Amino acid sequence: MKGGGMASAKLIAQVAWMVLWIVVSVGCKPNEPRYHYFEQLPDEAWSQDREIFFSTSDLDSTQLYDVDLVLRLKRDIRYQQLPIGIAFETPSRHFTTRVVNVPLSHLRLRSGGFAIYEQSLRIEEGMRYPEQGVYTYSVRQLSTDSIVKGVVEVGLTMTPRE
Repeated sequence: MKGGGMASAKLIAQVAWMVLWIVVSVGCKPNEPRYHYFEQLPDEAWSQDREIFFSTSDLDSTQLYDVDLVLRLKRDIRYQQLPIGIAFETPSRHFTTRVVNVPLSHLRLRSGGFAIYEQSLRIEEGMRYPEQGVYTYSVRQLSTDSIVKGVVEVGLTMTPRE
């Protein structure tokens, strides 16, 4: 009887650990972006006349989304911040524009052997897309230089809020 009780207790402990592992694994999984697209720039440079478009129609109208602009940059980029013009268009052709400054000065403080840094900036928080159709964000660099060297890719992610 004693041996059977020990085996039963061990089995219960193993099952409890397995359930805990599953809960932690599933419960701690970060929200995956619904939209995730990157545009690679030729010669790792972004010219002022290059406007990058991100369009999607695959959004749940009942869901709130966080939208991030993501820059993948070479380590030797020489800017403290990079002004970016953002235009947003809804399916009903309503336009909004704004300028954001992406901070870059802290990139030089990092050490390590990484050749590319990723800098993300939240441009929308809790955004709802209620209309059916295509939503488009377009971005353009607005620095005083006609070409910004060191920008490898420009991306946009749209992640559902929990």
